[in-house]
Amino acid sequence: MACIIRALRVSGYNLRKTFSSIRMLAVLLAIACFIIQNMAPVSEFCELVEMKATPYAFPHLVNDFVCQLVMTAGGVILFCNAPFEDDGYFYILPRAGRFSWALGQVFYIVGVSFLYVLFLLLVSVLPLAGHMELGSQWGKIWGTLAKTDAGIQMGLMFKVTEYVVSRYSPVTAMAISVLLEWCCVSWLGLMVYLLNKLTGKAVGTCAGAFCVLLDISISNDWMPWARCVSPITLAQIKTYAGVNLDHHITFQYAIAFFAIGILVLGVAGILVNYKERTEGWLKRLEVKWKQKGRL
Repeated sequence: MACIIRALRVSGYNLRKTFSSIRMLAVLLAIACFIIQNMAPVSEFCELVEMKATPYAFPHLVNDFVCQLVMTAGGVILFCNAPFEDDGYFYILPRAGRFSWALGQVFYIVGVSFLYVLFLLLVSVLPLAGHMELGSQWGKIWGTLAKTDAGIQMGLMFKVTEYVVSRYSPVTAMAISVLLEWCCVSWLGLMVYLLNKLTGKAVGTCAGAFCVLLDISISNDWMPWARCVSPITLAQIKTYAGVNLDHHITFQYAIAFFAIGILVLGVAGILVNYKERTEGWLKRLEVKWKQKGRL
């Protein structure tokens, strides 16, 4: 229990640094501007037809590959400075212990990912503030945008798919989209941390960028076989339809993919903090073997 408390304190220390970071503020501002710009045609459509929209834009943003690219790229940038070892690292590590420090990084990545997704959700709702009504149904605005070409005529830059509107209730679609996006950003963050820490270089950041670009290839049918291993593609509920079902790519598969992936990456992220100790042990073992060989 004491280890977990120390890990939470380490996570809190990282959170305080993050909230005061210019990089964090710049990323959030850029993402917010992008989402608000994409949502502007919806507000204009509401004014044109004199009707209000329900606050369920987030699932549609996540299911558009361009919007998903921007939002997940923002998540990768948030963790690009992994493994988060600044001047305070040498002060905190001896006091917290190596295990608590490593566990704190895992808590931090998962926690920041959740806050980031909540921020995306909030920003997707704010542009509709003057044209919004609460309800448990999609409403006529989202139904019209999904089933007609009104979105194209209004210059809407993301696609409102009829599959999502007809297959899911808005509350279910919202809950699933938030859950999958949280898992996706956490998965990417843990991978970036693990590879950056393991190599001492920005290999993890490059791997995160590759995952973002991989979804573009999949969306354009260049690499359809990669759907089952692309976290960004699996975070989109439109993936669980059509030919993908023939390859057993379902919501249950996505949950298993993220759960196992986050667990493995989290454990590996803790173990990689013992890299120096393991390398030292292997060197001592090698010296002993050489000495035995000489005898």
